[in-house]
Amino acid sequence: DGVLSLAADQITGSVFFQRIPFCRLPLTVLTYQSARNAVTYYTSFGFFLLIIQTSWAAIDPTRTRVVTRYAVGWTGWLVGIVYPLIRRLLERNYRILMSEDIPMRNQRGFLRSKGYEFSKRGDVPSFLESKKIMQQNVVSPEHNVVAPRDPPSWPAHTIKYEELEESRPVFLGDADHLGLAVVRAGSVVSIYPRLCPHEGADLDDAICQSSLPGNSSCVVQCPWHGRKFRPILAIGLPAANRAYETEWHAFHVGPANLRITCKQTVDSEKLRHSDWSRVAVESLS
Repeated sequence: DGVLSLAADQITGSVFFQRIPFCRLPLTVLTYQSARNAVTYYTSFGFFLLIIQTSWAAIDPTRTRVVTRYAVGWTGWLVGIVYPLIRRLLERNYRILMSEDIPMRNQRGFLRSKGYEFSKRGDVPSFLESKKIMQQNVVSPEHNVVAPRDPPSWPAHTIKYEELEESRPVFLGDADHLGLAVVRAGSVVSIYPRLCPHEGADLDDAICQSSLPGNSSCVVQCPWHGRKFRPILAIGLPAANRAYETEWHAFHVGPANLRITCKQTVDSEKLRHSDWSRVAVESLS
């Protein structure tokens, strides 16, 4: 458990609460960019001083090798007797961290393999910039942008409201910037994006969790950094004939069904930086 206390471009300070038997100990942790490809953390833990460095190096365009090194010091030989306990705590913390971190790295590598890019401001990542969760850092691949000379990445879908099962999302396309999830909750049909524009998180599990019975909120929360999404489009039933659109999709709402198509556009470079989670606007077409 941790609370951020300060953040700048190359340094952060946090207060963490280390779980040990029978209690939690507060730790003040300083994190700073110690090299172009390395971050260093240090803190004191009772009679111990901990210094941790994480460095990384690209293996190929979609993979990176990350190495974490630990240095543990103590004030006297008698204190060193309990070092095995400190080592077990560090190993446990590392396993917990990797259980969350490795899926993130795998997802970003997967997106890169599909042609996605990630915006970076400056020569090294900024801690301060990373806190701006409403910022779009994902750049969609040009070869996936729908243009008049290219076919849509998935065909038009017609969804009958009566066939939508309560709290069971219908996923359209892939979990990318063109993918959508359609969810019915009572008399409301909602449409959500499947990919977070901030850093590329897959939102499918979050959509399934938010649509569980008894959850009255229509908000989907990104599992990585907590960005919240309201529906791109929410349709109240019974529905009247309406047309809505985003830069990516067209929605034709009818009394009995909903038809969704990928739009065609010629401004592919603009769309690469366009936020696909924006709310749809009513169309006159």
